[in-house]
Amino acid sequence: WYKMVNDYMYSIGGVAGARNPANAECFTAQPGTLYENGFADGGQNETCATYNMLKLTGSLFLFDQRAELMDYYERSLYNHILASVAENTPANTYHVPLRPGSIKQFGNPNMTGFTCCNGTAIESSTKLQNFIYFKSKDNQALYVNLFIPSTLDWTERKVTVEQTTNFPNEDQTSLTIKGNGKFDVNVRVPGWATKGFFVKINGKTQNLQAKPGSYLKISRAWKDGDVIELKMPFQFHLDPVMDQQNITSLFYGPILLAAQEPEARKDWRKISLAADDISKSIKGDPQRLEFTIDDVLFKPFYETYGRYSVYLDVVLK
Repeated sequence: WYKMVNDYMYSIGGVAGARNPANAECFTAQPGTLYENGFADGGQNETCATYNMLKLTGSLFLFDQRAELMDYYERSLYNHILASVAENTPANTYHVPLRPGSIKQFGNPNMTGFTCCNGTAIESSTKLQNFIYFKSKDNQALYVNLFIPSTLDWTERKVTVEQTTNFPNEDQTSLTIKGNGKFDVNVRVPGWATKGFFVKINGKTQNLQAKPGSYLKISRAWKDGDVIELKMPFQFHLDPVMDQQNITSLFYGPILLAAQEPEARKDWRKISLAADDISKSIKGDPQRLEFTIDDVLFKPFYETYGRYSVYLDVVLK
């Protein structure tokens, strides 16, 4: 898992990529060389590989409850799995190209194919609720891993937890507890939440120390109707290629933003950002997750169906 994430992962959460664009299922010969060896002319990573990385990540979490595992899960779920389905049909991606001015190739719209990515794409659509919550073996702790509207029926404790949110179009979520009992609620503080992570219980601000990339334990004798409110302000941040630091992707919170390209291109799109605070160079609507830089529109990669650039040649001034 560490080898994949640290040496072979692209910004969408996908892994691998090979010199031969017709065989992007293979890993590059040398680790940490995605720029030199990974950006082939065709696809850079296979959707099935991300599907399997998510399975591995969830299994590892059963043994070791590290926030970095669910940070990866969130990244890949939003920026690859959700981005792998066509806009108006069930068609899905096989390889996902990440070079400048690329376009996704969606196949099997009638679900008649039998490739591995066809099968896992169908399965992925049934697994969107997976790994939102975990419980400890002794039923003394609940882990809140993902911020997705959902209802958890914790049968062993006769407790229901209802999560209400419009994440990622808003930077907050609320958890309503129905039932009574003393247990820990461990909420993930995302690694990208560097502008703070704020907690209210029943409307009262809690003085808790939250560290990005960790779990925040909230211990309490919970009463029926208690409400936990979590707020994690989004900010813009860059995710550079490991072996070419000026070639980087732009994120807003957990969401990868793709430059919307009018036509195919061979060169990396160049943008300049303020070195002291890159948000000064970016305008837009956080609720719609649409922004502009030098009159170029940026949208979430999972809402991009035309040509795009997810890697940019960035100059900080």
